[in-house]
Amino acid sequence: MVTLKSRFRILPILLISILSIFPFLALYIYSISPKESLAFPLVVFIIVAYLWLALVRTRVHKVIIEKNNITVKRYYGLGRSIVYDFSKLDGFVVLFESGRLGVSESLFILEKGKRVVCVCSYYISNFNNLKLFLKENLTDLGEIKGHDDIS
Repeated sequence: MVTLKSRFRILPILLISILSIFPFLALYIYSISPKESLAFPLVVFIIVAYLWLALVRTRVHKVIIEKNNITVKRYYGLGRSIVYDFSKLDGFVVLFESGRLGVSESLFILEKGKRVVCVCSYYISNFNNLKLFLKENLTDLGEIKGHDDIS
């Protein structure tokens, strides 16, 4: 039986880990500085919470692909495992995004028209292997232009 596991890139893990420490650092600065406003640590906490809830929850998934299913653990693999059977999935769409570090490719796996899994080349080092395996087992539904094109 063939099993393929995603492997995270070091840079995104390092960046998100460092950013996740900022609210605690801001709270420490607030606690030792009598004149510091509570607004600063609160703003830092809100920004990092948004990062975790919007980006890490929806994009940074640990993925294990087996012959008939795909297992996903969100939040860098810290979330609970969800298993999707290939036969119940619609397929996947491709999204290309450009940024400061170049162009990244994301595959959104759909179930009943909704995104259930994201495999992103920015976070996954073996993205091309995962993409090939997914192409063998799921229908390629084509390229989308933006996030609003799918649920």
